[in-house]
Amino acid sequence: MQRDTLIDFFRDLITIRGEFLVYDDGYRRRGHSYEDVGRAARAFAARLAEAGFGKGDKVVFWGENRPEWIACYWGCLISGVIVVPIDYRSSPDFVSKVRGLVDARVVLVGEDVKIEKWGQTPFSVWHFSDVDWHGDGPMPQIAVSRDDIIQIIFTSGATADPKGVVIRHRNVLANIVPVEREILKYRKYARPFHPLRFLNLLPLSHMFGQSMATNIPPMVRGTVIFTRSFNPHDIQRLIKSRRISVLVCVPKILDVLRDHVTRAWPESSEAPPAGISIPGRWWRYRRVHSAFGLKFWAFVVGAAPLAPDLEEFWRRIGFAVIQGYGLTETAPIVTLNHPFKTSKGSVGTPIEGVEVRIADDGEILVRGENVTSGYYENPTAQVPKPKSQDDRVFDAAQAIRQSVLAQISVRQRSRPVVPLPSYLSERWSAWRWRAGSSGGRIEVKD
Repeated sequence: MQRDTLIDFFRDLITIRGEFLVYDDGYRRRGHSYEDVGRAARAFAARLAEAGFGKGDKVVFWGENRPEWIACYWGCLISGVIVVPIDYRSSPDFVSKVRGLVDARVVLVGEDVKIEKWGQTPFSVWHFSDVDWHGDGPMPQIAVSRDDIIQIIFTSGATADPKGVVIRHRNVLANIVPVEREILKYRKYARPFHPLRFLNLLPLSHMFGQSMATNIPPMVRGTVIFTRSFNPHDIQRLIKSRRISVLVCVPKILDVLRDHVTRAWPESSEAPPAGISIPGRWWRYRRVHSAFGLKFWAFVVGAAPLAPDLEEFWRRIGFAVIQGYGLTETAPIVTLNHPFKTSKGSVGTPIEGVEVRIADDGEILVRGENVTSGYYENPTAQVPKPKSQDDRVFDAAQAIRQSVLAQISVRQRSRPVVPLPSYLSERWSAWRWRAGSSGGRIEVKD
């Protein structure tokens, strides 16, 4: 597989047969194939070209999760246009501020955002709903390299001042290539369970939400479903009625679903007898499995620490809970649990190509191509002095603690990530760890 840039991934993606993106609000359903997404992306690229957009220009994305978001994302990437995604729950003032910082000429908006406050603007407002699913256009012929910027994601971390994290082709490819290589080993065994359907409740304005919509599902020829409601009753009904395989969400969703399940099926709050078999466990909680549908088997959880008791609840009922760990500045994966080798309380092992080690002072050092080169128009902001010639690090300041078994318990963030200046050849990030709210372990192999 050739993977020099994400455009190589796109060329393979649009040849996949089957349904790719679905919007389902519980009443209406509309789906689009991989081929449809390719056509819509090329059509959007043609619209950008007609509007005078060139390589390096920027478009702000401000809208809810929907198939058009993905089509426009790929349309920008194949055109060399930089995407600036913003959470749809952000205020119009914040969007205007970010737009001004990056000098974007267009803001793409969804149906769940309020733009009336803007009035007359010095920029154009386009709507995701105007995407032409029946149109097409030529594949843009532009020179693209691994070091070209594809996104600027604004994150405030633990501070109030937004910082634009610069994401390049090589950063995302450092996540895609090792995961894709591992999935290929098992893909043939998943065929009897196709189609694999992912209900993605993570915002596409965040890197993890994007990964579980644009990157991972195509590797397993999966379908990604977006919905509007976060009500636990609606989520449970949608999982069953649409035969969902995997729910992608934050830990809070697992929490509200647990409350819903324990109220509806009280036996779920009771621990099974010691030594119970897997079939026995399934039979004991058969009403819960029936309510979610027999095709549903796993939660993929990220973006916040997962409480041990919450993980234990779903695991003992008979569902897999798959955790990962990362942040925007690592595009986003640092560690990931293997779906067939999950470890209780763990956020997994570092993915291939990412090095993790513990410094003498307890900091966790992470190095890899996935690490950002800096912040937008301020690549050397808050960069600490290197500890030594061999340990040139930037401090991501994640509050964590080290366990006695060379495993790491993720706790909570304390300060924003600070990247290395671009002139340093080795890219490291570091986490300071301390006791705090419970989370998972990063398994560090010597």
